[in-house]
Amino acid sequence: MIGIIDYGLGNIKAYHNIYKEHDIDLKIISNYKDINSKIDKLILPGIGSFDNALTLLKSKNFFDEIINFSLNSKNKILGVCVGMQILSRASEEGNLEGLSIVKENFKKLPSKILPHIGWNSVTINREIDILENITKDCFFYFLHSYALLNKSSDIKICETSYEIKFISVYQKENIYGIQFHPEKSHTQGCQILLNFYNS
Repeated sequence: MIGIIDYGLGNIKAYHNIYKEHDIDLKIISNYKDINSKIDKLILPGIGSFDNALTLLKSKNFFDEIINFSLNSKNKILGVCVGMQILSRASEEGNLEGLSIVKENFKKLPSKILPHIGWNSVTINREIDILENITKDCFFYFLHSYALLNKSSDIKICETSYEIKFISVYQKENIYGIQFHPEKSHTQGCQILLNFYNS
């Protein structure tokens, strides 16, 4: 079963509606004790700042549970926007240490116009399961000021340009991160969420 972490950030209702439209059960997890053997996929959403997201996770005792969940290779995690970022070690946006499941650091986008907001293209460098039936150079909805800028990263799957290129999708084994918002990206965003369910 797929679960979504409800820790106070992210449009939980939008995810719920997308899966409900396709007759897929989505468990909204607001208590860390509900992360159990019946859940094999987790969505970690996020709208907001790096430190605030981590503080909320810790206050609800999700921090260690997510790390433990990730250690089982049969489980999968999809981090979205700030949810993607807090899976990393650190961000220039904050002072707290992230979940460190992904050994990368996020940096502020070098642009005079921030946040990066609106529709932008995503270039697929490598095909993976959550990108099945996604067209090349597709468009998704972004809202962020910090990004993963490591061009040589071996987890890089997709790139997007906003004055410079940044990683908009990554995969590290059973962990996926997407910088854009699939729940706000219409048909292609819905397809990614369905692909994650079927992965």
